[in-house]
Amino acid sequence: MKKLLGWLLLFLFVGIVAEAQKLSSKEKKARDVYSEARWVSDPRERIKRLKEAVELDNQYIEAYWLMSSSYKEMGDDASTIYYLEKIARPEVKYFDKTVFRLGKEYYAIGEYEKAKAAFQKAEGKYPAWEKKCDVALDLKRHPIDFKPVNLTNVNTEFDDYWPSITADGKNILTTVYLGISEGKVSGQIQEDIYLSKLDKNGKWGKSVPIEPPLNTDQNEGAQNFSVDGRYMFFVACNRPSGLGDCDIYYSIKKGDRWSNPINPGTPLNTIFQETTPSFSAAGNELFFASSRPGGQGGDDIWVSKVKILDNGYLEFGVPENLPAEVNTAEAEISPFIHVDNHTLYFSSKGHPGMGGFDIFYSKRDDKGKWSIAKNLGYPINTHRDEIGFCVNAQGDKAYLSSNGIQKNSRGKDIYEIVLPEDLRPKKMDFFDGKVVDPETKKPLQARVEVFQLADNQIVFQSISDEETGEFTAYLPTDKEYGYNVSKKNYMFYSGELLQQDSLKTPKVINLHTIAVGEKVILKNVFFDFDKSTLKPESKGELQRVADFLTKNPKVSVELGGHTDAKGSGEYNQKLSESRAKVVVDYLISLGIDADRMSYKGYGKDRPIADNNTDVGRALNRRTEIIITKK
Repeated sequence: MKKLLGWLLLFLFVGIVAEAQKLSSKEKKARDVYSEARWVSDPRERIKRLKEAVELDNQYIEAYWLMSSSYKEMGDDASTIYYLEKIARPEVKYFDKTVFRLGKEYYAIGEYEKAKAAFQKAEGKYPAWEKKCDVALDLKRHPIDFKPVNLTNVNTEFDDYWPSITADGKNILTTVYLGISEGKVSGQIQEDIYLSKLDKNGKWGKSVPIEPPLNTDQNEGAQNFSVDGRYMFFVACNRPSGLGDCDIYYSIKKGDRWSNPINPGTPLNTIFQETTPSFSAAGNELFFASSRPGGQGGDDIWVSKVKILDNGYLEFGVPENLPAEVNTAEAEISPFIHVDNHTLYFSSKGHPGMGGFDIFYSKRDDKGKWSIAKNLGYPINTHRDEIGFCVNAQGDKAYLSSNGIQKNSRGKDIYEIVLPEDLRPKKMDFFDGKVVDPETKKPLQARVEVFQLADNQIVFQSISDEETGEFTAYLPTDKEYGYNVSKKNYMFYSGELLQQDSLKTPKVINLHTIAVGEKVILKNVFFDFDKSTLKPESKGELQRVADFLTKNPKVSVELGGHTDAKGSGEYNQKLSESRAKVVVDYLISLGIDADRMSYKGYGKDRPIADNNTDVGRALNRRTEIIITKK
């Protein structure tokens, strides 16, 4: 299939050239032989006829061009260049076009100095290509520290690519090219998803195909885990449920099994190809590559906003094309958004580099602006294709597929590298939890959100496991956070992450069913010292309270204010009541009916901890929401 496509493109290219200009040969027999050769699909037979044509006319330019392209189709770089060099002389017709082709072929095999010299012979007609050579030469002059390790057990006898690693670093999945399918859709490319596990000695086990329903006898690959392993995204082609040749699917993990694949349909998938998905740790964005219209050109990187529904299913917004800092008029593929939600790695043919697909990265600032793409450097990038770059949650190790790092005649293999410090994303931390119903003791599937207190920005969003109730949340180490756990018909849970050592102990989250008298401590509502002025960090928490009341319109609540034991009883009573009223007023400003809320100050009368310690007093200074009606 790939060879046939290559030949069709070659035929169209040569046909266009022939139509756009008068053939250089005046020898009728040579022209007849050339015309016959253009229709021959086998490159070896085609070359035999072209050699006959150039014997009849040794300056038959189009015949040499087609002969060079035919050798390229066969992977014979030396002959590809040899037949261009034979006619790359100023006195021969179409000299500029020949040296342009010669320069591109030298560039394609990493001979950048020879490539630049060829382009320069055209006397300034190809400045962009001369610049490409300069960039590649500069990258080679400044190599980065790079010690790739071939993951021999992960790799198979076939081409291996699109690595993806779980956040705990214990599982790596790859796409394996198995050849041409003999299944339901015979004659199509057959790819499957393979899994390798890290053993107790830190060694990767042998890769094996994952079980159905994810793998079939057709084409699946380009898989990507959500950071917590709860979702797996992958690409499947030629399925009856598909909208185009290749669509993005996802599956939800439930205990030790995966759900049947789900095709989310439009607007994520189209009649065009959608490939290489990457799900953000924030759980609100899916990055992917697509050939759909509206981009910069060719394959582009797109992003779709994602909403996690209460049942764990996903809802996708209309995809947006990433800006020119990332996309170019040429191909960009295999995006990988790191757990930090800011660093995007991807492969590009359009940005200046070493040739083929190079790996680049762009960083998104807090306002959503992307930096100009930066080449990861040589020798991570070579003149061949580097694709499928991903980085572990800690940011110190990366994985990629390449057919140029080692000349081992194996095709594409998976490599592990220690990522240089200046190329690493933000450091990340994590905490584990389990959501349960305290009355039935049963695990619950619930929504888990982690957000920055300073600006309410979501850094992690997912669901706990339907069968175990477990979750693992990831967050950068440089800020303070709150977290919220919620489920329909249950009270929500409010948590705080103000000290990094609080992440080390797994958390058991008890979600109580909504009932009169049930209460929640709003751990992320803060006031100025000794005042009833809400701090800005409280807004995210109170928005979630408003969301809870909106989803449960029959529920009425009391907002209760509490203080520690310092100060007089009268003073604390007044302060606690004032703070409770401020919270109610803020919820009214968010659209909650005042008739559904009351407030009361309890002062220091209802402590929940020892008032003789700083920690205890901090726990006693709190705001609570109590159900008064349901």
